[in-house]
Amino acid sequence: METSQIVIERSLYASLLRVALKLNRTVNPEDFQPISSKSQMMQERAIKALGNKYIGIYGVGNNQSRGIKQVPRITIDLTAYYPGDLGVEQFIIGDIEDNEQYALYEQPFETKDTMFDIHLVANNSQDMRILHQIMYTALPARGYIKPFIESTISEYLNNPGLYKTGNIFLQIGNYYDHNDIDHGILEKVYTYTCVDGLLDQKLADGNPVSPIKEIHTDISPESSDKVSFTNP
Repeated sequence: METSQIVIERSLYASLLRVALKLNRTVNPEDFQPISSKSQMMQERAIKALGNKYIGIYGVGNNQSRGIKQVPRITIDLTAYYPGDLGVEQFIIGDIEDNEQYALYEQPFETKDTMFDIHLVANNSQDMRILHQIMYTALPARGYIKPFIESTISEYLNNPGLYKTGNIFLQIGNYYDHNDIDHGILEKVYTYTCVDGLLDQKLADGNPVSPIKEIHTDISPESSDKVSFTNP
């Protein structure tokens, strides 16, 4: 089952990949599935055809899944979770059962803030400018992106509503240099915060959601100040 955490991670990756593909600076990994020696050779040929224009886009993962640190590249690192602005701190609720014993269960955070580091890695300033262009086009410094909820990247890219405002709110909170001076590699790290990511909540059986009351406003001349509240 996909959680909001997975959707947020995938959405950042898909947003970066979409812009890089539009600039013809990377390849779609789904074009080389299923994984086999033949598909791997096809992917290597496609990357080789791009030459120095190729930019590797890597989602949340470890160094082994990303391979040798070839540049230019953009990587996403999941760093931390914090309580969101909406909700309550985690606590334990106790219910008294028939035998006067307490049944304890945890009440999780209703929302959380998720921190990501976006690494831009290049060996010259020209490539670094392209990496910045991709990042700021795909991920706003403060704004919304569309969630990646499709089954495949191709479906996501073909979504006609892709460029409309989404509901995943991001903002940059920090920046620092992490250059490898010995190897002449430039690396800039931007910390993004996904604010108030929703956690999946399941209502207890027998506790349906109460309907929201409609507000009916009578604006006829004889009763312009009357406002009535009724259940739908």
